[in-house]
Amino acid sequence: MKPNGEYTKENFEIHHKNNPQIWEAFEKYALQVAAKREYFSAKAIFHRIRWDSAIGEIETDFKISDGWISHYARKFMNEHPKHSGLFRTVNRRVSYFNDD
Repeated sequence: MKPNGEYTKENFEIHHKNNPQIWEAFEKYALQVAAKREYFSAKAIFHRIRWDSAIGEIETDFKISDGWISHYARKFMNEHPKHSGLFRTVNRRVSYFNDD
């Protein structure tokens, strides 16, 4: 059984292409965390990005849906294999990340 919905791998690629600043911020903060912690919350990083975009150093009006968190976490760990266990991921029976 395949999930259908907004948060597919294909839609993530479109979202990522249209919002590169989210990845830049996520990667920046994840690397900062990885230098000090073995495990961390990708959702906490999303909250930091939201804070920065609303109040702090990122000047933008984008909104970030929690539906993309697992995609960014997996992208980070794929691109930074040294930190492959930084975020806990779960493969559910019906998942956007199953290849079958």
